[in-house]
Amino acid sequence: MMVMPQPEAPEAALRAMIDQILKGVVDEGVDRLHWLQTLSPRGLFDLDERRRSWWAPNDDGLLACLKACAAAPVDVQTAALFLAGSDGNGYTREAALQKMRSVPSHLTLSCALLRCNDWVPEVRAVARDVVMSLLEQCAVHHVLKAWPIAVRLRDAQRMQREWLDGGLFAWLSSPAAHPVLEGLLGHPEARTRLAAFTIALQIHPDPAELRSLALLDNSPQVSHLALAHLLANGTPGEVEAQCVLALAAPSSGVRAAALRALVERNVPGLDAHIEAAAFDRSRSVRRLAAWLLQQRHAPPAITLWRDELQQRTRGRWREALAALGDHAEAADATALRALLPQVSARHRCSCLRGWLRAEDGARLEWLRAALEEPGRTVNELLARATPLWAGELDPVRLVAFCHDGPSRVAQVGLLSQLRRLPLWQHLDLLLDAVPQRAEEQAWHLRLVENWLQASQHYSPLGAARRQALVSRLEEGRHTLPETVGAQVLAAIRQA
Repeated sequence: MMVMPQPEAPEAALRAMIDQILKGVVDEGVDRLHWLQTLSPRGLFDLDERRRSWWAPNDDGLLACLKACAAAPVDVQTAALFLAGSDGNGYTREAALQKMRSVPSHLTLSCALLRCNDWVPEVRAVARDVVMSLLEQCAVHHVLKAWPIAVRLRDAQRMQREWLDGGLFAWLSSPAAHPVLEGLLGHPEARTRLAAFTIALQIHPDPAELRSLALLDNSPQVSHLALAHLLANGTPGEVEAQCVLALAAPSSGVRAAALRALVERNVPGLDAHIEAAAFDRSRSVRRLAAWLLQQRHAPPAITLWRDELQQRTRGRWREALAALGDHAEAADATALRALLPQVSARHRCSCLRGWLRAEDGARLEWLRAALEEPGRTVNELLARATPLWAGELDPVRLVAFCHDGPSRVAQVGLLSQLRRLPLWQHLDLLLDAVPQRAEEQAWHLRLVENWLQASQHYSPLGAARRQALVSRLEEGRHTLPETVGAQVLAAIRQA
């Protein structure tokens, strides 16, 4: 007797083919069908690129299996169509596109959009037609999920620009696509939101309401777009009201541009806006506000910052401290030193930066404080400050560094900072040192070992200075142990 095939057999075969194709792409133990259905637009783009690479096999078996399994679940059909639509064979891709017309989903729409940039002109032509057909059939959430690929097509090499603007994005401007456009305004991808706002600002019946939303967008490009549209199209009242709103925009560039626009129009309450901007979280906005205060002959911004640090009544002391870190004068050094142990690590960097700028005492005492705060920002300050503290670091202070206050973190930090000194100036400092106590001798030995490591890098040494150093080492005019002195002497002779 002939065994009749089970109804599940074609669907099982189709699932097996999908699983096999994705085997080298998806980890073992992962539901590959689910993985493909939930893949991001960027992930679909990358998968399509990988499928079309030179080593990807050409196989029209997916389509044949799909025809034999017309009742397969939609998620299985759309996964198979996407993979067939990215096959290396142009005939297979075109046949898959034709089949997609009757299976609307985000995967089929995504694949059709990708094929609009296909390297075969005939496939591109079919893909454009299929995209427009699917847009009329797909649910809104399917279009929202696939639309980032449409946005990426703007940069695609083989796109037909007339269709892109006059067909695809013209559809997004149509009344039928209004729900899609509304959804795209809140899309998680900034580039997609930007494309949506660009269209919406042109056709929205209430652009003022839309600009208010866009001005506060997390994307600088979106908020810049809204501000430019406001300044070009808004009424004087709208410009004033929405520029005030834009002073709270996430983008510092938008906040600064909005402040400039308010100044140009000399709006009521301008002084208050400028003063508030002096406490902006962005350095660039604070500097603009400081300059504007100066131009308007108002109290200097540095006076506002100092008052805030003294009073701390408005909750703006963090911004004031950051501003003083950039603009401190000699008179601020004492206050910044006193504030240093009272604030968190993040704000201590501002104290150190301001103290260094003030220059009043920003030498060895500053070095000690800075070495207690390891981190990239402080390391950059230390590199700039080397000429300041190096002039004060005499042999006595260098030897005493091991026991008069600094922590082990600061000691390690000093070792690395000493390597910034000219190599032979560094050596003179060590040879002049006279350690007395046991801990000083151990510290001195550690300093010399640190110098020996630094001496492996080339540093020019003139004949006269070389001879003076050699004579000093040979005559024992130093406090180095004999074996260490021999290593130093060898380093000098090899230099």
